[in-house]
Amino acid sequence: MQAQLSRNIRSRSLRRTLAGIALFMPMLSASAEDLPDVCAALKTIVAAPSFDTLAKDRALMPAGSPGQGTCRGGAHVYDCRWRAHWGPDGVLADPLQELGADIAACFPDMRHDVNTSTRQHFALRNAAGKRATTMTATIEAPNTVRLLIVR
Repeated sequence: MQAQLSRNIRSRSLRRTLAGIALFMPMLSASAEDLPDVCAALKTIVAAPSFDTLAKDRALMPAGSPGQGTCRGGAHVYDCRWRAHWGPDGVLADPLQELGADIAACFPDMRHDVNTSTRQHFALRNAAGKRATTMTATIEAPNTVRLLIVR
């Protein structure tokens, strides 16, 4: 009887562990295709011939949270700010770290040269190897994230 009880406890523990691993594994293999809203917006912004045309149309929000922020565009700068929440809503609980991970997943060739708790900086080079576009994500206020894209 004792052996049967011990086996049931081990079996239940093993099942819980395997279920946890099964839930966690998809998070480890995230790619740009898993982030359609964020990647589509970021790629459209970077590919735009001029950022000022983006601002005149419907502003693209890379955070995927419409109505919670603003974006302004000029010839060489696209500047977005939005309210973020620091609640557990995904793999990470920090919106700045999540945005940095999204940028890295969307642009695998982009160089990530600054990664702090308040600033993420990326540089994308063109075919000639020159810096073509930079992205800087920062914490502007306690609940505000800013993404500055410069070409």
